Amino acid sequence: MKCRKCSTEEGVGRVIVSFMATETRSQIRFPEIDVSGAPRELGRQIGEATRETLPPLVDHVLMRMNQNREVPLDRAEVLATADSYFEIVEQYSADMADELRGMAEGGNVSPAEIMVINARSEVPHRMGGGSAVWEGCTTIAVEKERASNGVGFVGQNWDNDDEMRPFSLVIKRRPTGKPANMTWGQAGLIAYMGLNDAGLGIAMNTIPGAMNVGGVPWYFTVRAVHEATDITGVTEAIDRMDRARPGNLGLVTREGAVDFEVMAGKHRMVRGDADGLMVHTNHCVHPDLAALNEETTLYGQTFERKSRSHSILDTKSGKVGVDDVKAILSDHDDHPTSICRHPNDHPNTGSDRSVISMIIEPDAGRMHVTNGNPCDNPYKIYKLN
Repeated sequence: MKCRKCSTEEGVGRVIVSFMATETRSQIRFPEIDVSGAPRELGRQIGEATRETLPPLVDHVLMRMNQNREVPLDRAEVLATADSYFEIVEQYSADMADELRGMAEGGNVSPAEIMVINARSEVPHRMGGGSAVWEGCTTIAVEKERASNGVGFVGQNWDNDDEMRPFSLVIKRRPTGKPANMTWGQAGLIAYMGLNDAGLGIAMNTIPGAMNVGGVPWYFTVRAVHEATDITGVTEAIDRMDRARPGNLGLVTREGAVDFEVMAGKHRMVRGDADGLMVHTNHCVHPDLAALNEETTLYGQTFERKSRSHSILDTKSGKVGVDDVKAILSDHDDHPTSICRHPNDHPNTGSDRSVISMIIEPDAGRMHVTNGNPCDNPYKIYKLN
């Protein structure tokens, strides 16, 4: 691993970690990047730090797009389609588009290659050949009044492609004039799961719903949520522009736990339970959206994972701590398709596993993240400050 200094336009030095995509499997901790400044400079610093990782990540994203296709998508056409999303992103947030261009400059790749990382689910649909997003997650939120240490938190497992792990890292962004945020995700992404210093902790789940190829790609909505300071700001971020695909946001805020089931064209908010707890998996729970669960194949054992999480939480009559939720996220009931997911023989998702598990404590500026399944990998702490 190599470290070097990088300066923002204001001349403030930040330690930026540069890493090879193949190193992360042998590390317990994920690499960390800390950047600050204006949007273009934020992106440039991230791109410079991940220059060796971005090209193989783009190749992997393209490979995954072509998985199970009889006729592979043409790389040039994929990149041209990705590039066409810049116009939509510009309308949603010129700052985000500028940050992506900075990543391309710093990473010595094209803006279209950065966009294909961020619109990896949307691009195939815009080309007319998309398929369902096969990603699963189990999310559990605990409001501060119920939390054993008085700090609200949200946790989740990320059930996905284990080959994404070597491309992953923790990024701490300190944008000028906006809340600082810390996220775990892949190099090149505009945002992913994490927290901001305004008290928002953000987890995500795939849910069913229709695509809108003219909408803004999902991760840009997620970034705008990271820039919000309260539930009203989150709603404004979602409403600012229609989305290209469905997604779920499980949040813990200073106003309590709240879930947003977000569709192309509409969204619904679900508050945490009266007992200060909230669980969400990969199906819609709001009555207005429940019918969508019958219209598509849902990601593995979504109802069972939600029920199992509730059954364990129901045994907790008092306060609930971080270690309690870590234990739930490591649960092996119905293994290998358990909350802590392991490879199995499912034709579409059998290679997936709980690539990471994370607990997000926004008011403590702290994330606990495993590198691998939580049943046999330790949680390591990452701090925003």
